[in-house]
Amino acid sequence: MSTTTDPGPAAETGAASDGGSDQRASLLRWGVLALLVAVIVAAVGYVGWQLTRGADESVVSQREQVMAAADKFVGRVNTYGPEDVGSDKKTMPDYRKEVGELLTPKFEKSFLGNVAFAEATVVQQGVGRSSDVHSTAVAGLDEDSATVLVVAELTISYPKAEGSEERVEAARQLARTEVELVKHNGEWLVDDWYPAEEAPTSEPSEGVTP
Repeated sequence: MSTTTDPGPAAETGAASDGGSDQRASLLRWGVLALLVAVIVAAVGYVGWQLTRGADESVVSQREQVMAAADKFVGRVNTYGPEDVGSDKKTMPDYRKEVGELLTPKFEKSFLGNVAFAEATVVQQGVGRSSDVHSTAVAGLDEDSATVLVVAELTISYPKAEGSEERVEAARQLARTEVELVKHNGEWLVDDWYPAEEAPTSEPSEGVTP
């Protein structure tokens, strides 16, 4: 008598098992791939966001720097008086130095060539000026140049009488100034300025000649 082994059911079960394993492995591979793609996309998005945020922060920082430089310049160039006159009784050396350090070399040369007029009003008439910045706005900005608009209130005073230390406020004026800056060796410096017409905010005091 011969013995016949029926491989049918066992073989079918094994084939079905292998097929299920292959399908699960394939699904697992696709799942891992999808996860990797998601991670890569997220990483690229994060890097892009960081770069954009960095660019935005850089622009904000540059704006703050140019406004601060313009404010400082307008304050210094419009603040001087008899106390700034040097031992030569003709010039204001500290005023020249403090304003000059905010300027480009080219504009400093121009400034020093014109400052004698302000010095003459101080020496001959005892004129004094002070400045209070009201507002500042950036009109233009790129990597190495900027235009800033500054509105400041200027106060002008004179001695009450010749030789007197008592002073009289002659007028208050609003001055709108356009300041041109350039980046020089990593520092924002003033390269030019254009004072607008000054509109008095109060009438001159009686008996005082501006």
